Order: sequence, then structure tokens, then C-alpha cells
Amino acid sequence: MRRLLKRGFVAAAILGLGAGAALADYPEKTIEVVVPYAAGGGTDTGARLLLPELEKVLGQSMIIKNIPGAGGTVGATQFSRMKGDGYSLGFLPVGTTTTQPHLRKLTYDDNSFEPVCLTIQDPMAVAIDPGSPIQSIDELIAKAKDQTLSAGGPPPGSLPHIAQAAVANAYGVQFKYVPHEGGPAASKSILGGKLDILVDPIGSAINYGLRPLVLLDGKRHASVPDLPTIDEAGGPPLRYSIWFGLFAPAGTPAEIVKQLSDACKAATTTDAYVQAVANAKRTPRFLPHDEFKTFFKQQYQANAELMSVIGLKK
Repeated sequence: MRRLLKRGFVAAAILGLGAGAALADYPEKTIEVVVPYAAGGGTDTGARLLLPELEKVLGQSMIIKNIPGAGGTVGATQFSRMKGDGYSLGFLPVGTTTTQPHLRKLTYDDNSFEPVCLTIQDPMAVAIDPGSPIQSIDELIAKAKDQTLSAGGPPPGSLPHIAQAAVANAYGVQFKYVPHEGGPAASKSILGGKLDILVDPIGSAINYGLRPLVLLDGKRHASVPDLPTIDEAGGPPLRYSIWFGLFAPAGTPAEIVKQLSDACKAATTTDAYVQAVANAKRTPRFLPHDEFKTFFKQQYQANAELMSVIGLKK
């Protein structure tokens, strides 16, 4: 009996060593990163800023798999079902992860993902056609009180959708929301005269060729230092931002998550990454695994409460 127990302990120890060795060798092959939006959009751009530097740190290739549809929920659903072995990761935005689960019946929630690191957090802005005669948020609201203006952006439940509803609610007006596949498509509609407003990250609005009227934040943004904040414009203290982060499926070993988080820190401090983010007019913000997990849980709950306030939560 003692011999059998001893053999069992030895076998367990060998298995433990084998598992440790496997983790120590991570990563040994290409890592797939799911982006739940089409190529060229804000989420895809954020991923493509990070991955080249992350590849250098990890010493392995990382390929993006774009799975667009339904406000990012198609890709996020598929990602949540992937094996938590470190070779399937997701680069996901705030709307897909913290608002969509409160709007519709989905198979994922805040417990379906393991946050790895936060990389970008962009304040949002109210933007319009650069050829519009409107020069301020007050002029925009005055026009909205005379006629119904149309706002566009990603599908309902996305942060641009929620933010424009919050702006309308705060000023006592209503916008007609017209869903698009994403910010690029909505911006084309504005430039083509089919939409009036887009509430989107400040960098994206500028890159799309739109003219921002006001920043939904408490401090000005370095890329547009002359753009007033909502507070400076005399409006309600609205605070909206879109953030992006790297996630692993739930159940991914803690050692792998920690290694990926450390790799993110190294990648986001390289000169190449810092310059690329600045060129893209994005706002870098790094949070390691433990801090990002706390932040993510808080955002999940806060957005559930926000949607109830503005009447979007079912």
C-alpha cells in the first residue's frame, strides 16, 4: 500500500513538473488574437498598434482574426468558448464586454474573460461634418430642439450609442440613432450628408475627417489642445471614453496571464509603440492584469447602472 502511495506521489510530482515545464516554454507557437470588429475600425487599429511590439517581447508571431457582427458580440461569443491555453486571446473594447451583456441574452458575461492588460483609453467627443455652420455644442443643441437630428455609430449597446443617448438625455433633446457597422461607416454617412452627429473617440473622429465640437472629459486632450471640454462649454459633467484591452478566455493559467501582462508592459513602453499611438491620435493607458481586472469589473457594473438611467437596459 505504501509503495502504491509513493508511486502515486512520484507520478503526481512528475506531472506537476511537466506542467511547469510546459508553462515555462510558453509561447511555443503562433498566438491567434480575436478582434470582434472589421479591419480598419477602432478596435482593430488598437490591436495592430500593440501586436508588433508584443510579438518582439514574446518571440512568437501573433495573427489577428477579425470576426465582426452584432456590436462585437459574434466575435466575443466565439472567443469566450476558446481554449484557455494562452494561444487564443482577444483584443476587446468596452462596449462589447461591459454593455452588450446587459442589452441582450448572450452566452458570455464578465466571468467569461480573464483581463490581461489595458492598453488604450480614449475620451470621446461630439463630432460633426467639417462643413457644417454649427460652431459649438450649444448651437448643436439649439438646432436639435427645433428639429430631430440623426446620430450614427456602431450597433445599439456600443459606447458611441450610449454616449450619444447620454448627451441627448442630459440636454433634454432626442437624437435619431442610425446603427452602422462602425465609426468609419458612420463618418462616411456624416460626410455624405446622411447623418448629423457622431460621438466617438477624439482620435477616431479626427482621423475620419470630422470636426469635434466638445470633449466628453474633464481635461483637454493633447492632440487637440484648443478643443473645449464639456465642462468648459458649460455643459453637464459627462465623462465617456472608449478603452481597449487584451483578454484571455476564463480558465487560462495564472502563470500565462501574468507572463502576458508583463509582456504588455514591456511592449507598451517601447519608443516604437509610443510613437505609433501618438501618430494614430490615440491615448495610451496601461494597466497590468490585477488592476485591469478590478477596473473591468467596476466598468461592467457601472455601465449596467448607466443603461438603466438612460433607459437602454432591458
